[in-house]
Formats: sequence, structure tokens, C-alpha cells
Amino acid sequence: MDDASSSGPALAIFRHSKFVLLSTSDLRHSTFYRVVCLFAGLALSLAAIGCRGTPIDVAKGRPLDSDIPDDVKSDYDQQEPTGWARLAPENVGKEMKKAVGLGPNQTIAQGFFDEGEKLFVAKEYDKAAKKFASAADRWPNSTMEEDAMFLEAESYFFADRYSYAEDEYGELLKKYPNTRHLDATTAREFAIGRYWQQKDEQYHRWTLVANWTDRTQPMFDTAGHSSNCFDSVRVNDPRGPLADAAAMTEGNIFFKEHRWEDADYYYGIVRTDYPKSKYQLQAHLLGVQCKLMKYQGPGYNSKPLEEANQLIDQTLAQFPSELGDERERLVKAKAEVKAQMATRDIRLAEYWEKGDHYGAARIYYAQVLKDYPQTQFADAAKTKLAALEGKPNEPPSRLAFLTDWAKPKDTAGTGAGPTGSGGTTLAQQGTQPAAANPASDGQTQQAQAPGSNPGTR
Repeated sequence: MDDASSSGPALAIFRHSKFVLLSTSDLRHSTFYRVVCLFAGLALSLAAIGCRGTPIDVAKGRPLDSDIPDDVKSDYDQQEPTGWARLAPENVGKEMKKAVGLGPNQTIAQGFFDEGEKLFVAKEYDKAAKKFASAADRWPNSTMEEDAMFLEAESYFFADRYSYAEDEYGELLKKYPNTRHLDATTAREFAIGRYWQQKDEQYHRWTLVANWTDRTQPMFDTAGHSSNCFDSVRVNDPRGPLADAAAMTEGNIFFKEHRWEDADYYYGIVRTDYPKSKYQLQAHLLGVQCKLMKYQGPGYNSKPLEEANQLIDQTLAQFPSELGDERERLVKAKAEVKAQMATRDIRLAEYWEKGDHYGAARIYYAQVLKDYPQTQFADAAKTKLAALEGKPNEPPSRLAFLTDWAKPKDTAGTGAGPTGSGGTTLAQQGTQPAAANPASDGQTQQAQAPGSNPGTR
């Protein structure tokens, strides 16, 4: 695991700071002496301030809990549970530890931490991991716990127990998402993920087949755990130096497995979220291929074709000089996309024509003539349009005998219509004089034609 261990910074060997005090017995009482004493006192004060922590505090720059500003200290504050939360299993366990003398204790935790550091330097990583775990447990919600969790994961990493290491790195990022060990943690996770990926490619086991021999791999599903590592790198440090590589690697894994939908998703992340990534060209070219493979034929959704056509245009415009031989392949792919889209429109037109919906068929044939002129598809559409000449737009109703009775009949100009009580039509009952229905607003009645009798018709 030399490649994996070199991907992140190794744990530094911490050293004690030493301060040498100069004797002043030979110095004369003069202005020079007073100036020297002033600067010496200032230096001693600064040294005292800087050495209040342990050696690891000085080397790693970890502040004491009392030195943390109030706005940052809230991330480490221990909040006592209240109400029903006190009955939660983890809180009950904490209370039981306190009752038997195993509650939080900074002095004891510091002792465990120092012992773990010595064991780590001696390369006794399994024992060091246990000491760091005890230190984190005895002083929770503190900078000491943060460092102890990181060093516990590092101990498992150098002990080649990568499953335990990955679990501890995940716990650290879960509890302290903005930890100052973020770069080192994501580098370790990326190295573990790459190692598991290579192991799975060399010898792939089914998901439910257990691993009983190799302790560097998880018990089940090495490939799935590898994918989780890359996801953790990208999600927990989205602007880190390995985020784009993690997304690209995961896309390549799914591409090899012919999982085109998942591969296209991660290639899309690289294209949109990391515009300055060195994997941009690869993400574009492989994304086009994924979209073409996602298309299942003219009887299915055309969205993959539309996205592929748009991505091809984008690739040709964004990488005019970097494509090389890939340019010719993209041009051929674009022609293939156009042919597939034309075939899809022709099939839709034939579908409507088969159901005697000649109006809809004409629309799709005309669309083919407009979008794909001077092609064999346009010639076929022109022939089909000529064959549809004179045919109705809508098919005849096959349930006319059920629908006609509900439609009101047109009575204009005919003797048929609603009848009155005597069996005669209302049109035949117009025998009442117009004066029987005088205008109520005082207006004059309608003028009659010359020679007509206003009383009779």
C-alpha cells in the first residue's frame, strides 16, 4: 500500500520546544542592560504563552479550549440533554459512565493522548488507535477529541486496516465537518477508495460473498465501499483538490459497468461544478457516449437524443483545438443523432396515420420536411404526404349511434321542433297580435310595411 500511504501527509514527529535562558550576572547596569532585560522579559512572556499546551499543541497549532473564541467555541460546547432526551440510549450510557467514574476528564484524556502519540511513533498502530479512542471518549466535544479521532483513523490507516480507518474518517467528518484535518482526511479517503477499486478490478466478488482473508478490504461489497469513499471526498470537500478527480473516477467506474445513467450523472457533475478541471474534455466526450447509449429507440423518450445533440455542439465549440481525431467522431455522432431524431418523427407520423388521424400525421411529415431537407427522410415524408391528399383530418366516429342522440338537432328552416300542449309546434302558434306584448319603456312599436294590417298577419 505504498501508493496509498503516499497520497496524504504522514503524521509529523512532534518535538518539544526548548528555551535557553541567558545569565545576566556579567551584564553591566546600563541603558543597554535595561533594553536587553526588556526584550528578554518580552520573549519569556511570549514563550510562556506559546508553551501552555502539550507538544502536540505546539506542533499542530491546536489551541487550548480556553483560548477558543466564543463564536467558534460553540462547536465544541457540551450540551447537557434535557427532557426526554436524557432517556436516549447514548445519554443513558454517558450517565452510567459518570456514575462509575468513567465520565469526561481532561487530565486522563491527555494521558491517553500522550501514550497514543508514543505508540504511534513506535509504529505500534493498533495499540495507538485504542489509546486515541480512549482519549476521545474521555474528553468529548473538544479540540482534543477532534485530534484524537483523526489520529485514531491514521493509526488504522498505517496498520492497513482500511475499513476501520474509513469508518473513523467518516465519524470525524460527521462530527467536525470543518475540521482542520480536512485535506489530509479526504486524501486518505481517496487513496483508500482507489485501492479498493483496483482490488475489485483484479478480483471481483459478488456483493453477498464475504471476505475472510484480506483485512485491507471490507467484509462485503468492495466496489460499493470504494464508491462511498469517492462520494465522501466530493461531498465533504466539494472545493478541495480531489473533488473533481473523485467525481470523474466514480463516473468511470459506472461507465465500465455499463450503468450509463449513473455514469452520465457524475460526468455532468464534472462539467458543471468544476469548469477548470483537467477532466473537462474527457467528461464531455464520455458524456456524449453515455447519452447515446441511454437512448432506447424511437418508441421511447427522446430526451437523451436532445441532450446528446446539445452536448456535441457544446464540445465542438468549447474545445476547438483540443479534440484532434475526436472531432471527426463527434461530427459523425451528430449526424447519427439527427438521423435518429428524423426516424423518430417518421415513426410518430406512421403511428397517427395507422389510426386514421391524418391531420396529426401531416404535421409530423411536414416537420420532417422542414427539419431534415434534402435527406432520404424528407423524400419519404413527401411521398407519404402525397398519399394522404384528400383524406380527412379526423377519423370517423365509430360510436356515432351512441353520441348522436345526445346532440341537439338543428330546427332552423324545418317543421320539426319542440311541440306545445296541443300537439302543434310553437312556430305554428304565432297567432297572437303584436299589441299583446307592448313595449314597457314607452317606445313605439316596430314600423309595419305599407298596406299591412297591424292587427292581423
